[in-house]
Amino acid sequence: MKKIYLLIFIVSFTFVNCGPTHTYQKFYNTHKNDIGSTAFQMPRFMKNVLSGLSPEVNSFFNNMTDFSFITLNNIDPTKFQILNEEINLIGNTSYYSDIYRKTEENKRIVVIGKEVEGIVKELVYFNYKNNSIHSFYLKGNFDSNKVKQFSEKEEFENFTQKLLLQQPQLIPNTIQ
Repeated sequence: MKKIYLLIFIVSFTFVNCGPTHTYQKFYNTHKNDIGSTAFQMPRFMKNVLSGLSPEVNSFFNNMTDFSFITLNNIDPTKFQILNEEINLIGNTSYYSDIYRKTEENKRIVVIGKEVEGIVKELVYFNYKNNSIHSFYLKGNFDSNKVKQFSEKEEFENFTQKLLLQQPQLIPNTIQ
């Protein structure tokens, strides 16, 4: 009987410790209530609202199953270092790999994803610019070449700006 309990303990301990400790959901949950933040998660049935932003976005979001978005404003250098480190920790797991990174003075873009056989299954976008952070998480099936193309041409930044303009329509009145 002791052997069974010991085996259960070892298996449970292994599952708990082998899972990713740094995830976008943890990042989102930690910062969604920060002062100056705006955050929302969008269920799958509302993807038509997102895809209506542009034809390029429509084709890209065709296979989306989950979407989370957060904006953090008035980020001081200390807060930026903390947030940047959190995103780097997510990207440094064996779960995600770099798709695109660009760092300039007062600007940083990070795109990381979980890719399986040329299909990006999960995507994390992080953009720091003008003391604000815009970040989102996508889950679905996305062509890795399209993700790289969108990253290099800064289409995700354009998408974010369009999303910010549409934001009042995207968040239901009950949670505004």
